[in-house]
Amino acid sequence: MTSLRAKLVEQLSRFDEDAFAALANRGLLRRAQKDLEKQAAVIVEESAEILTLAFGDQRIRFDARGPTHASCTCPANGVCQHILAAAISLQRLTGAPPASAESTKNDADPLAQLQAELLRMAAPELMKHAGKAGYRWAWQYVQDLDPEQGLSIAGEKHLVLAFSQPRIGFRYMGGGLDALIADTDISHIEKYRVAAVLAFQRAHGITASPPEEKTRPRNASLDLGKDHAAAEAPAEAQEDSRNRLREGTRQLLCESIELGLSHLSLGIYERYTTLSVWAQGAEYYRLALLLRRIADHVEMLLDRAGGADEHRLFDEISLTYALVSALDEAASSGAVPQHLAGRARSRYEGTKTLELLGLGASAWRSATGYVGLTMLFWSPDEQAFLSCTDARPETQRGFNPIARYRAAGPWSGLGAPQQATGRRVTLNGAQLNAAGRISAAESTSATVVLTDSPGRFAERLKPQTSWSEILRSRSLVRRSLLAEPQPMKNWVILKPERYGPAQFDPARQTLVWPLFDSDGGRLDLELRFDEFTAPAITRIEAMQPEDLKAGTLVLARLRAGVNGLVGEPLSLVRPNASAAENAVDALYFDEPRERGLTAKLFDKLRRSHRPIEPAATQVASMPVIDGVLREFRQWLQHQSERGIADDQTKQVRMESSEWIDRLAGSGFFGFQRMLSEELRNGSMLLQLNYMWMQYERLMTNEINDSD
Repeated sequence: MTSLRAKLVEQLSRFDEDAFAALANRGLLRRAQKDLEKQAAVIVEESAEILTLAFGDQRIRFDARGPTHASCTCPANGVCQHILAAAISLQRLTGAPPASAESTKNDADPLAQLQAELLRMAAPELMKHAGKAGYRWAWQYVQDLDPEQGLSIAGEKHLVLAFSQPRIGFRYMGGGLDALIADTDISHIEKYRVAAVLAFQRAHGITASPPEEKTRPRNASLDLGKDHAAAEAPAEAQEDSRNRLREGTRQLLCESIELGLSHLSLGIYERYTTLSVWAQGAEYYRLALLLRRIADHVEMLLDRAGGADEHRLFDEISLTYALVSALDEAASSGAVPQHLAGRARSRYEGTKTLELLGLGASAWRSATGYVGLTMLFWSPDEQAFLSCTDARPETQRGFNPIARYRAAGPWSGLGAPQQATGRRVTLNGAQLNAAGRISAAESTSATVVLTDSPGRFAERLKPQTSWSEILRSRSLVRRSLLAEPQPMKNWVILKPERYGPAQFDPARQTLVWPLFDSDGGRLDLELRFDEFTAPAITRIEAMQPEDLKAGTLVLARLRAGVNGLVGEPLSLVRPNASAAENAVDALYFDEPRERGLTAKLFDKLRRSHRPIEPAATQVASMPVIDGVLREFRQWLQHQSERGIADDQTKQVRMESSEWIDRLAGSGFFGFQRMLSEELRNGSMLLQLNYMWMQYERLMTNEINDSD
């Protein structure tokens, strides 16, 4: 056997059916397998560099790079069915069986050689494959990648590297960079291959070589005249602009606190507005958003608007100060993480075929004047929730989010969002962003499968049965106030041991529905009354024990409530429903099941005499903020409102020192590092308040779902 054939045998021994499907697609693979039932490919020419097989009238040529770079005499572009058939025949001719889990047990470490190949790939080779610009993009992409969840590494006979965003995976059976096979079509695949290798190397402790500096652009000599146009200037000019921006922002934030939030002026508002424009031009998109928000809040204070709140403004300024400090630290290291810089707009990336389970939808109205419909899905492959939203400004006539549930779209092949509820939906050409949202682009096509029984549908979900376990798992999620929002992490499927009676609280205008787990722990589901939640509230109030058979699941979105963890129900999943019924009961839209007149009268009488169930101690409760922390917070807010005059500096520092000693005595040692003679008073108060906010986040287990 020649050395070339030996290399091909080694590569093909790692191919399984999924790998061949990724090489082309499952349709071509089925056609190749069908053709192989009639004939097999045979070797007709063999040399040190080329191996040629004949398959019918076609000739297929392989080199050392394997089937990813094989060529065929047929007119098809790329990997055709003949190349697949020849590769499978070569597997059989040489005695190289397809990869399997059973054969893996007999190999000591089948992935060691593949891992070594990827670890040996150096920057020059990677740069040659993707070009300087591609390598620079890949290097920055890996810097922004979550070290723990950004890349998953798996495989038995071959390596499988998968990114979480964009959702693209690579299979590596050997053969070099070109042989990294993507599971979906995506433009500029070379830079993603390089990113996969760099991320794999980082996971094994290898630090990637930084990219070369950008060359000076043609317009370097132009005087743009505006700091916020620095994105068009050379890299060093933009970095200088960013440095001055951060320093100017820090100074204004401190001045606002020292002046006092109750004494802000129109000039302060204008400075915040100018800085927000500057930050946008400097590509600090998250900072620009926060500065715009502060400017709007200052304007509300000046206008004495009802929604203005000095305490909330204090928190926003503290968060912005922390972000500027984090950007300072990142700039000194030479790489600014994407979640700190932010994005100009949400990026949607193409992904492989998605198989989803439709879990219902809800209509909503935002505080910013938008109305919309959000559909929720469960992805069994990714074990994650995904969503799709169609929203419009409230002032736009003709859009009704309730009617949208039964209108066509959003994807071709889907008659309406209602048709996806309780069904298995396959999306082709889907596009997702980092937050788990699916684009409503019409170019995506949907196929709705109606064959799953309610029981089979529910089996593919991942219900939670212990409320204390939910609280524990939430405590493991990153709680940094600067972490990227993860709205999909708030959704959960609950499987209660029993349901308590739902009651409407007229004072809060909120429905409270207690659910109990097997340990007696209580978790309240709450829905605040409005025109969109009214149908769901009516449905839940009317439900009786016989309507909620054992095993009924509840889809809810968790959030921090006044007294503990609470959820907002969206749908019910009924595994015991008949084959003719839908597994998912969309509470916002579905009509209640018909009940007889006698049963309705009896239910009304029973509800009117139903005793109020005492509120049990919630297992899924959150610690109450400690007394000294609460008092310290009040002191901070008082100082931020009135400001700090020059003759009060020593007094404020002395009081701060006393508070920090009291907090340390209660076990809160994080504040001690904030007291420094080098810090101006405004900086000190902002850092102390940010630390207080961070303690609150950790103690209440509140997931960061928005900036």
